[in-house]
Amino acid sequence: MCIINRLFKWKNTANTLEMRKKVLFMIGTLQSGGVSKSLVNLLNVFDRQKYEVHLMLMCTEGNIFGQYLPEDIILHTNRNIDALHSGLRGLRYFLMNFNLLIGSIYRMILSKISKARAGILMAHLMPNIFEDEEFELIVDYGGQQQLYYMVDKLHGKKKITFFHNDYSKWPYYFEADRIYYKEVDGIYTISQTCVDALVVYFPEYRDKIGIIENISSPKLIYKMAEEKVEMPKSSTVIVTLGHICKRKGTDFALEAAGILKGKSIDFKWLFIGKIIESAFVTKVRELGLEKNIFFLGIKSNPYPYIKAADIFVLPSRFEGKSIALDEAKILCKPIVVTNFSTVNDQFENRVNASICEMGGRDLADKIEELINDEKLRNSYINYLEEHISDNSSEVNKLYKFL
Repeated sequence: MCIINRLFKWKNTANTLEMRKKVLFMIGTLQSGGVSKSLVNLLNVFDRQKYEVHLMLMCTEGNIFGQYLPEDIILHTNRNIDALHSGLRGLRYFLMNFNLLIGSIYRMILSKISKARAGILMAHLMPNIFEDEEFELIVDYGGQQQLYYMVDKLHGKKKITFFHNDYSKWPYYFEADRIYYKEVDGIYTISQTCVDALVVYFPEYRDKIGIIENISSPKLIYKMAEEKVEMPKSSTVIVTLGHICKRKGTDFALEAAGILKGKSIDFKWLFIGKIIESAFVTKVRELGLEKNIFFLGIKSNPYPYIKAADIFVLPSRFEGKSIALDEAKILCKPIVVTNFSTVNDQFENRVNASICEMGGRDLADKIEELINDEKLRNSYINYLEEHISDNSSEVNKLYKFL
């Protein structure tokens, strides 16, 4: 009887797997960045027993976070699409495909005139790799040309799109987005400030706009943070997670580091992220900060560094809702963060972080204050320890489309 029950259970499980509804997620890259990490976290909590989950990856370069994808995700790539998203890396392939080369050159020229029109052209150049397939739900997780590609070429009973930032800081695709947002069933972003910005630009789609927060799993972060890494010896270790570029405030950070060094403060500052603007590497040498500033590059697991840090700093000019900050909060680090437009969606000044003005001087002042004020550091740590939360339930907002 026991064997019969097991066979019956196995048969039911097999039938369930065969009947699963198909869901497709789309993203540009899994190389680095908060959006890539956010999607990987989402896919890890998505109900893959009930749904057959596919992932379309536009660019395969790097694929740092791919190792954290669940093994049962069905991954789709395409050589033409990869080349279109790979810049100079795709040049050799372009030379063997004349039409693609001409189209790509035209797109680059057009982008100088209109990013929106260039985005539509990019979507047109990308082949439909799902000609005969229909999905129950398609989730465009990157927006712009991925949105246009999804609407124009893919078959889905429901289609939703994400915009992971404050639209007022990135309105370059408005002309196209206004057309294509009409065709989707949901428009999602990651914080209330970002929702408000979308509503200002697209009031006619107010009823389709909503929030699905970046998912961060404390359990997974704690486990990954246990990995052993070598940390520099210093009385104060600072960590920043994000691309090395002006948009992420690297110039503010280097200015602040110069001020701290000028005051003979002992510190080591580790930057984890892709070097987008190499001029900052040269700037470190020009400022004589080689013994204070260290660019570690992309790390698939940055959590041991954050855990071992004394202070976490995010000097960005703008963010949607920073997943790096959510992770630093989970690891209960004293935080200094700039006052970008969405910062109040995550922080209250001098309650759970020090919020500084844009610029190196105030950033340096707030870092110095945290170094010298143990009571303030502990107050942030204690507050964060008491307010750790797991927001995995955000995934439920997608299930209503299924």
